[in-house]
Amino acid sequence: MVRRRTGTVILVTVVLLVATAAYSVLAVDRPQIESVDNEWGTVTNDRTEVETRIDVDNPLLLRVGDAAADVSYTVSMNDIEVATEQENRVSLEGDESTVGVSTWLDNDEIPAWWASHIDRNETTTVRVQPDVVVDVAGIRLPADEWTRTRTVHTNLLEPLETNKSREFQAYGRTVMVVDETNAAWGNATANRTPIDASATVTNPTPLPVPITEIRYTVQLNGVVVGEGTAAAERTVLEPDGTQTLEATAAIDNSRLNEWWVTHLRNDETSNLSVDFDATLEYGGVKRTVPLDFISYERTFETDLLGAADSSANESAGNESASAMRPIDP
Repeated sequence: MVRRRTGTVILVTVVLLVATAAYSVLAVDRPQIESVDNEWGTVTNDRTEVETRIDVDNPLLLRVGDAAADVSYTVSMNDIEVATEQENRVSLEGDESTVGVSTWLDNDEIPAWWASHIDRNETTTVRVQPDVVVDVAGIRLPADEWTRTRTVHTNLLEPLETNKSREFQAYGRTVMVVDETNAAWGNATANRTPIDASATVTNPTPLPVPITEIRYTVQLNGVVVGEGTAAAERTVLEPDGTQTLEATAAIDNSRLNEWWVTHLRNDETSNLSVDFDATLEYGGVKRTVPLDFISYERTFETDLLGAADSSANESAGNESASAMRPIDP
């Protein structure tokens, strides 16, 4: 009888010890994601590598035994999931472990992302969400949730938004005085991004100036991403008259994959150029001339993945930052 009671006591004690240890692991010593560093890796015409290093703080109770981690990882831009990866049974050693994950972004996702960037007032929010689950002695312990966000804003049409008065020369004389220029993005889709440009012009001459056609070319880092007719209808600038001259260009988003590769290989720096030219008729003579007053260039930088030394906020379990770097000529 005594032996039975002793065995029962021992069994209860063992169960309590195991339960206490399990509770300690589950409730106290959870693994922590300390930081996530991102950088671009290999860039090809078809896909782009995102290299990631995740620093995991390994609690005291997990520093013994055969601890391993299952790591999943998602990158999204404006809620568009562009890359995801999962690696299982990644070995963890010591009090801190660095887990390396390589994720691939399909370059075919770039047109949809670009459209979302334009439609959100040229704003992109990049969200990095790693998920780490540590497995030790058959117990799976998820790390605290950790999210990193980074907001990038550009202002690509700013050079056209001016009320500076300029004279436009052709035929050896001033044929237009430009009082104001404006530009705005049209409704961007995954296929097409319109640019609506306009100029308030005055014809200071005694003769009408017919404009028979306006054409455009859009380039990003020398890659032609749009070209065609901006205004096919004939417009006549009456003598001493003032009117609004309108021209619509469009970026063919299917060509943005090629630009994306140049952008990353150029340290996330690009030059946007929009060139308009018009066929004028003055005094019975037709001539094609560049419309410098609505043509422009804009060099800009992005930092989509952010600095490599960023770490998580302890209170919120996330990190956020913003970046905008237009480069004026």
